[in-house]
Amino acid sequence: MLGPLVALALAAGTATGEPPAAPPGPPALADLVARARALGLATDRGWLRLGHWRPRPFGGWKSEVDGKEFFLAREGKTDPAAELEATLAGLLDPAEPPEELDRPRCRFPARLAFLSGRLGFDPARLPPHACPRLADFLSRVEPRGVTLVFSSYYLDNPASAFGHTLLRLDRAPEALGGKHFELLDYGVDYAATVDTSNALLYGFKGLFGLFRGEFKHYAYYYKVREYADYESRDLWEYDLDLTPDEVALLTAHLWELGGTWFQYWYLDENCSYHVLGALEAAAPRLELLRHAGKLVVLPSDTVKALFRNPGLVKRVHYRPSVRTQLEARVAALPPGGLDATLALAHDPATPLDPALGQAGAAAVLDAAVDLVDLRHGRALLRGTDPAAARLRQDLLERRAELPVASPPLDLSAPDERRPERGHGSLRLGVGGGADRDLGGTVLLDFRLALHDLGDRPDGYPPDAALEFLPARLRWLPGEHRLELDDASLVRIRSLNPVSGLDLRPSWGLRVGATTIRDAGCPGCLAFAADLGGGFTVGLGRALELLGTADAEVEAAPGLAGAGGSGWRPGLGPSGLARLRLGDLATLLADARWRVLPGASPRTTWALAADLRLSLGRDLALSLEARHTPLTTDAGAVVLGYF
Repeated sequence: MLGPLVALALAAGTATGEPPAAPPGPPALADLVARARALGLATDRGWLRLGHWRPRPFGGWKSEVDGKEFFLAREGKTDPAAELEATLAGLLDPAEPPEELDRPRCRFPARLAFLSGRLGFDPARLPPHACPRLADFLSRVEPRGVTLVFSSYYLDNPASAFGHTLLRLDRAPEALGGKHFELLDYGVDYAATVDTSNALLYGFKGLFGLFRGEFKHYAYYYKVREYADYESRDLWEYDLDLTPDEVALLTAHLWELGGTWFQYWYLDENCSYHVLGALEAAAPRLELLRHAGKLVVLPSDTVKALFRNPGLVKRVHYRPSVRTQLEARVAALPPGGLDATLALAHDPATPLDPALGQAGAAAVLDAAVDLVDLRHGRALLRGTDPAAARLRQDLLERRAELPVASPPLDLSAPDERRPERGHGSLRLGVGGGADRDLGGTVLLDFRLALHDLGDRPDGYPPDAALEFLPARLRWLPGEHRLELDDASLVRIRSLNPVSGLDLRPSWGLRVGATTIRDAGCPGCLAFAADLGGGFTVGLGRALELLGTADAEVEAAPGLAGAGGSGWRPGLGPSGLARLRLGDLATLLADARWRVLPGASPRTTWALAADLRLSLGRDLALSLEARHTPLTTDAGAVVLGYF
């Protein structure tokens, strides 16, 4: 269907604007339209995917592209046949608009490749329109392979809390062999064009499609610096087995998508969804979106969808973040090396103990450079802190004075952390229990996404919990009543064990509703939000202890809140202990105590414990108990992950 990418560049015209010589006699529009109708091209999978048309619930089609410039026909968004015929007419039109992107041949190279291949006409017979910008793009990118990149979860940025996926267009032959020369490659991703720094406003606009989503390309090295260095996120790179024609068509289609926009929906039509859509358009043989999420599409779902197309993933590469590299360097330091590293990261002229020797001094300086990268990643990336840049440069110069080569930092890929090995993001549960006062209960559990501290850790960051729309319902047979026990819009916990290298605080956030079980309002459902921060201490690899200071607010019409209102603020400590019993079980113990200013009662508290037994990647048993001022209950819930 499509020759090498060079053929597309030649068909587009040279970068200087000189069109190639074309033989006379372009094909007749009427003949091409008749042939397209006879072949049913308007409903061909390849054409529908190039236009991102999806079937409507009650018949017909609608494109997910929202930019009007993507369509040549007035009704092109909902009529693939009209858009196909308008595209043919535009390609054959001898008039040459002054703006390059108004010339269909320049605007839609992937459509041209598809139509010329299926209808059997030579693109050189079309009117000779010059496309210098397109030719320049194709000659600069010139990929020989495609890699999908997964950037791990980053809770400190709402836009990246669930991870991120992008494409890398691999120019260099070395990249296909597993060596990554990032400066030679281009990264392409789809992301929201954000116009606010307010996290709540960001969440609202992202949930309701109020941002524009756009495809952009950039030097891949920049994204490695941003993700792996500045944000300390490990990268997983999946080399895809695409044919040269599919690679060329993907590149041409990404050019088409770069000139338009989609409504950005945080839960489904997000970075992961449209990256898969672009791959499907280039390789219609693939089924990717069908294997992504049903209710939400998460970056980890993108990776899992790749593996549901046998043979698509050729190789998997792991690129550790600067934090992972630093931890490995520090673990290999000689005695006294950690203290020396910390001192150098503060003052690069700090004298080193001669007992370290040249090799030991080199290892310490290497670790100090990584520590500066970790601490000042944002400033170094953006060039906003000259002092940090000078500190790093001084360390590099001092390191260069030592005639000792650094041994390769060989970090084995932690295969248990590969995102495709994680449990399903949707969780459903059913079980039973008993309440001290109400008797037997039936427990129903639901979570739209993604992971908590008791879930099986494979495929997820070990110290992070991110839950979207978790809810617990209780059916009380004795009272014939269904009760919403607890529900949250979002619930987050980030554990950051303190060390000499890392003093980041741990923190938690929850916004939702809960049933209050104390004298302030026995059994009433209240709005609840809390935020807390503190520190985590790791005692070996199995036990972690978290302590935080929290502020919360609850509100309900019948709640005895501050000053007689229905609003009840609370302040106080919380504690969490997590004991990992291998990969098969996790014990969580949670305690909180609150002072309630101006409310009745003056204080409240809660204790909870959860023993989570893994029965497989997508099945678990949760044994739970809870004690509050007015009630004690316990239960067992079978959890399934989908």
